[in-house]
Amino acid sequence: MTSMSCKLLIILVMQVFFCHSHAAFFKMTKMECKNIDKTLLRLNVCRLKAVKRDVTEATIRVHLQRPVDNCDLHVELLRKYTTYQPFFINKTFDACEFLKTRKNAVYFDILFKLLANYTNANHTCPYDGEFIVERFRPFHNNLMLPLPTGDYLIKFVFYTSNAMIFQLLVWFGFKELDDWESRRKFEWFPQTLHTP
Repeated sequence: MTSMSCKLLIILVMQVFFCHSHAAFFKMTKMECKNIDKTLLRLNVCRLKAVKRDVTEATIRVHLQRPVDNCDLHVELLRKYTTYQPFFINKTFDACEFLKTRKNAVYFDILFKLLANYTNANHTCPYDGEFIVERFRPFHNNLMLPLPTGDYLIKFVFYTSNAMIFQLLVWFGFKELDDWESRRKFEWFPQTLHTP
């Protein structure tokens, strides 16, 4: 077991035994798609839509101009302090190998399980034609992530043959809910109490 896998396992065990958080609130606040290699792919849609006050949906449609049989993915999670600083995840792995075996990428496995019902990227390489993420809306009760409350940026950078082809940036807010908060409707911006 690698040292990073050991660290993740320790954090997950601590989350289960020592934290009183039973639910989480997750809201995507901004999304950017950057098409780097226009000869390989065409970006048709990159949209983040507000459905309700506390719910957003992400839609991405990318058309591949030719088949892709090798793809590396770099995933980096940044947390906002005064600026966005690297936090917890900074890893590059073979996406094609991951889709074959579902091993050696624990963080991406968590994200992939959240995305699985919203995408057509559920098979191994080669990829050809249109790659779709349609109306991705993570449900709060599925988000048992080992993250503290805060604002985050997650970067996905796709490479093929060691050349960058596509970059996806997603900003989101994450809040751990205590047991009493998960029973009532959560408000992202709490109202101040006015006393007479």
